[in-house]
Amino acid sequence: MTLHLFTTLTTGPDTSSGFTHLRDRTRAAQDSGLDALMLPDRQSIGPHGPGSLEAGTLAAALTVATEDIGLVLTVSTEYLAPYHVARLLATIDQFGSGRAGWAIAPPAEQADAANHHGGPPADIPSQRARADEFALVMAGLWDSFQDDAFPRDQESGVYFVPDRLHTLDHRGEHFTVTGPLNIARPPQGHPVLVRHITSAEDAASAGRSADVAILRSESADDVADTARALEDGCRAAGRQKNHVRLLLEREADTAVDDLLHEVEAGPADGFVLLPSVDAGYETVLRTARAVRQKHPRTSGPTLRSRLGLPRPAGRWPAA
Repeated sequence: MTLHLFTTLTTGPDTSSGFTHLRDRTRAAQDSGLDALMLPDRQSIGPHGPGSLEAGTLAAALTVATEDIGLVLTVSTEYLAPYHVARLLATIDQFGSGRAGWAIAPPAEQADAANHHGGPPADIPSQRARADEFALVMAGLWDSFQDDAFPRDQESGVYFVPDRLHTLDHRGEHFTVTGPLNIARPPQGHPVLVRHITSAEDAASAGRSADVAILRSESADDVADTARALEDGCRAAGRQKNHVRLLLEREADTAVDDLLHEVEAGPADGFVLLPSVDAGYETVLRTARAVRQKHPRTSGPTLRSRLGLPRPAGRWPAA
């Protein structure tokens, strides 16, 4: 049995303690056996006021300050551009030798829209469709270079083979992107994509493109139905169900034996541990250490491999 553990690294509303504090928390999570940290982000001031640090910059800094923990940054697919985000994530994945991930942000709200245009945010189905296309474009851009595009052969003097670089030429409802990406293919092929599930439609989208699907705590009682919807989405996209890991949000002070029993019973592959109201982040670390005493973290050189996920071959397999 494998059991995967994620948690969230909150950075606001008070960021006065600075990067050192966040670095130390990330290293503590790494030492406690967590597989990855989620880095939240938003496009407006949240309900608790200002203070959230920009997730991409934070992920890059934490990557070079740690050794093997995954770092999953939140991306607004509603207001950011795929080309820019693909470059950012490819760079972070290179920095960390394959530890980057990205999570599609929750649906945009009026406050988010007000910072980008004068109108209201799009409806939820439209935002989901844009996110689906965003993920498709990102994957295509990361496949611009074949894995063997850079032989770096000293004897022949061949450093780069131009025929192994390909344009994307995407023309869709929401995006027109020619490509190619100007960064080599990431170590993981595609950084790990995380999608949150709150509905059957979300599960279908996750089945088409996600590597990790997270079931919100308020929907945790629907895990069996969600797993079936996720499997249906995988099947419709020609994917195998074991190509997506299903994690449930759970309070970090949940009894360790209860967590272990839930994974053994299936279909969950692990949990996103939520800090408790009383003990906070230390509860997450304590629970993670207790879990890892019974089920050590899976080893592997990349986040994708530690999650037991295949590396995408890409649109243009190596010659």
